[in-house]
Amino acid sequence: MSHLEGEEREAGGRILDIAARAYTENEPAYSDFLDPRGQEIAVGIVRGVGSLAYYFSGGYRGAERQRLAVFPDYYPRERVEMPLAAVNIDGAGEFSQVGHRDVLGAVLGCGIRRDKIGDIILTGQGAQVVMTPEIVPAVVHNLQAVQRVPVYVAEIDLEQLEAASQQVKEIRATVASLRLDAVAGAGFGTSRSQMVRDIKGGKVRVNWKPVENPARSIEIGDVISIRGKGRLEVAEQLGLTRKGRISLLLRRYI
Repeated sequence: MSHLEGEEREAGGRILDIAARAYTENEPAYSDFLDPRGQEIAVGIVRGVGSLAYYFSGGYRGAERQRLAVFPDYYPRERVEMPLAAVNIDGAGEFSQVGHRDVLGAVLGCGIRRDKIGDIILTGQGAQVVMTPEIVPAVVHNLQAVQRVPVYVAEIDLEQLEAASQQVKEIRATVASLRLDAVAGAGFGTSRSQMVRDIKGGKVRVNWKPVENPARSIEIGDVISIRGKGRLEVAEQLGLTRKGRISLLLRRYI
């Protein structure tokens, strides 16, 4: 915990409370949804407590946002059931121009906190959203439109979730250096000056950690995410151009 700062320290405190509750009450305790960085923090904290077991689930194999279950290591694993639910949002075929951010904004507009929402899977006809069970009624009753597209919302079983199929765009780019502002600007098609503003404005994360230094060095395998714009994987360094610029293969997840 001592190495964490800001939001990560607060998140770590919540995980520690969950672990302590499971330890003292001898019963499973559950977190809200965690992004991959939050999951990494959680593992370190739970392992530090001792005599506890844990697992993650986001409703389907490969989910990015997942809940954490913590329980005494002697507790029967088959008795630990992760509280998860899902809804289907049917846009009656008018969802072609609707994106992940639009669906998220519509759900948040029902008075829902972000950490109560898991992955959002676009289906072409609409979307499926994983969430904590207690917020399902509010979403079903209050969500009536996404980007002015009328929708019908119904709870579904987790088995009805479609595999999340992200669109991946491969980008070959050259940069003068492996600075964050240069690599992210190339991958997201944004000017370097705008990218510097986004970074200093707290909109950018590297490997799910907030970064506010535009000069931060990027390595192959790093994942850069920008609020509202998706994720970018620095997949491969392809060599140097004749002018000495670094050639990169980037994968942008839309």
